[in-house]
Amino acid sequence: MIRTAIALPLLLFTCILWGQDSTAASQSGKGALQRALEYEIMAPCCYGGPVGDHDSDAAKQVKVQIARLLAEGKTKEEILDMYVAIYGEQILARPRAQGFNLLAYIMPPLILLIGGLLFVYFLNRIRTPAADTAPVKQKAYSDELFNKIEKEMQELNI
Repeated sequence: MIRTAIALPLLLFTCILWGQDSTAASQSGKGALQRALEYEIMAPCCYGGPVGDHDSDAAKQVKVQIARLLAEGKTKEEILDMYVAIYGEQILARPRAQGFNLLAYIMPPLILLIGGLLFVYFLNRIRTPAADTAPVKQKAYSDELFNKIEKEMQELNI
């Protein structure tokens, strides 16, 4: 029963991924590298989205240029470096993980980790009351004083 509950979603997920990959490859004669590059380079007309999703003339020119450069034998890094040299770092859909841009990759997980730890810390503080807040019950009178008062009351017959 447990095996089926685990295997069925896993099989379904695999089929969905395999189906998406094959339909994307059959949709156009583009190679995987060209599609990947089109989604790593922003449209230079407005930087509103990657070239792969954009239909402007500038985006179409970039798509043609990517295909031509790949046909010439250029690598992915060479093509990306060429566009960075022409347009600057803003042409990249994802910033390169170097220098100041490295913070874009480090800070989100770090913030989530610190926030999670703070959440657990304050949750534990709410559930366990502090020892200082409970008042300590003290005797109003010591036993000696109590015995002395009892003795005096007996002597007075009260």
